[in-house]
Amino acid sequence: MRAAYFSDFMADGSQETARRKRIEAYLRETEGAEVPLIALMSGEFLQNGSLAPEKKSLRIQKGLAAGAEAVLEMSCFASLSSVGIFAFSAARLLDKLGGVDLLVLETQDASLEQLTEISYLLIANDRRFQQQVSFYKEQGRDFYQAQAKAVGERIPGGEQILGNWDNLFAVECIKSLKLMYSSIRCICIPFAKEPGLFTEWELAEEQKGRLDALIRYQLVFSEMQLTDIYGGYEQLTNRILEERDSYDGFSGFAGRLAQGHALYDVRKYLLRLLCGISKSTVGIWRMYDFAPYLCLHGKEEQTIRELAAHSKVSLLTDGLFGTASKRLERSKEELLRLERRAEQICGLVAGAGSL
Repeated sequence: MRAAYFSDFMADGSQETARRKRIEAYLRETEGAEVPLIALMSGEFLQNGSLAPEKKSLRIQKGLAAGAEAVLEMSCFASLSSVGIFAFSAARLLDKLGGVDLLVLETQDASLEQLTEISYLLIANDRRFQQQVSFYKEQGRDFYQAQAKAVGERIPGGEQILGNWDNLFAVECIKSLKLMYSSIRCICIPFAKEPGLFTEWELAEEQKGRLDALIRYQLVFSEMQLTDIYGGYEQLTNRILEERDSYDGFSGFAGRLAQGHALYDVRKYLLRLLCGISKSTVGIWRMYDFAPYLCLHGKEEQTIRELAAHSKVSLLTDGLFGTASKRLERSKEELLRLERRAEQICGLVAGAGSL
């Protein structure tokens, strides 16, 4: 039996070790046995719509040092997608990897039963529910706020539960596993003090200045190019065209664009623009059901062999750009180029490298 949990390993080593021990103790109590842990981690870009202030390689080593049996690296595309697609991609990767029986979700003031009930409502997505969501969006709420409000109309306390991003993410993970009829079972544990996937992080002033400059250069693209970026749409494009002459940095500009939309998603759109993640590229991801390959980092060769024996997805165990990646089919190589560009961008922000 193995379990998986999410961490971007942004806390210090002692905090990450404490998190792992807390999860292991909970599993030991509920499952009656020691359960090895695999961690899922975002790469250079985080799910909250920002760059990681620490290098990916450092965070991977921090995760392994904290006691994770292995670290699975989420793709640039998944990390820069909506919370729903990020959750679906993670669930699909775990399901295709095999050998993982439990998914640990850290939640706040919400039980697994409540989250499962909400996930079934979202799966059903009946006409009345859709109309409720549309109605609340027309009132000026972003999609997640409108969805939470509509859920609250059906399930007592549902709006408050989904008002927390970690709970929303847990619901999306549960929903995704249900939709793919996965045998992976979810377990919810109370959220700890350690930073979660949606914690805000500040870049150093030098990093922030370089990121601000890089984003500014992307805003000179034409209307067609802006709309062609995954997640782009006419209203957002028009707003960028209207506002770009008064660009005042990544965070401030994203905040002005986020009228009726979640700030996280607007920031992620600007970072997708920076990386050049087009709608056509996303078509390739969909072709592979959002799981074209899986980059695995582990300390023990035996663990790698065990996981590789079960995996139904291309398993890269020597890094995204190592020897194994050179044997991928051409369409997957195109996706790896995005990962390379993401690394180069982060190198630029850190003050090293070039595009």
